[in-house]
Amino acid sequence: MATATLTKVGNSMAVLLPKALRQEACIEPETPLRIASPRKGVVVITSVLSDDDRLERLETFERRNIERERCARSWPEGATAEDLIAETREERYRAFLAL
Repeated sequence: MATATLTKVGNSMAVLLPKALRQEACIEPETPLRIASPRKGVVVITSVLSDDDRLERLETFERRNIERERCARSWPEGATAEDLIAETREERYRAFLAL
């Protein structure tokens, strides 16, 4: 759960949304937002996306997942996480020495 405070901006007040919360909620700059107060002390912020926007975002997400799966390595038989970390460090060290 994230917390935030109101900040004065000109004659208005603003709430800055933390990056982790924006990423979790998939809210990007220029995303239209609906703000409502269903009862005293409660503010609800909801992104307003058209079906076209949702389809475009879904396709982008799908492309990213396909690319990640393509680049992923399978887990070697009998290897531990520590083994893989050590191997990766060794590869990076060799690449550094090759510079």
